[in-house]
Amino acid sequence: MTASVLIVTHGVIGQTILDVATKIVGSVPMSIETMSIDMDGDYETHLSNLNERAKNLNSGDGVLILTDLFGATPSNIAGATDMTDCIIVSGINLPMLLRVMNYYALPLFQLCDKAVDGGKDGILAYYLDRNNATNTN
Repeated sequence: MTASVLIVTHGVIGQTILDVATKIVGSVPMSIETMSIDMDGDYETHLSNLNERAKNLNSGDGVLILTDLFGATPSNIAGATDMTDCIIVSGINLPMLLRVMNYYALPLFQLCDKAVDGGKDGILAYYLDRNNATNTN
């Protein structure tokens, strides 16, 4: 068995990231679901839905909950879950989810570390000097 993933985001952000990651990887090697949070929706209803979905996803190895923005409604709802065998990581991005999908067999805490590393390692800044095509620096 492996940990499962529940992606909790505003709107369709989570589903879009999952669709792209699935296209890149070719298949989903683990149980992953998305949950869209309507900003005008009822907090208690969203929390109840999250608890139910996370419990249904849990095959015994825990659930990694990925949210889009720490301190925002999806993250706050995830943080209020009554699940005891879950870890929440905020700031989902495509590199994070790809890392999770590639290391799906790891235990929950190690999978969390891979998610965080993948998310951070996927953020880069680089400079393009379009005025000097011979610049190799």
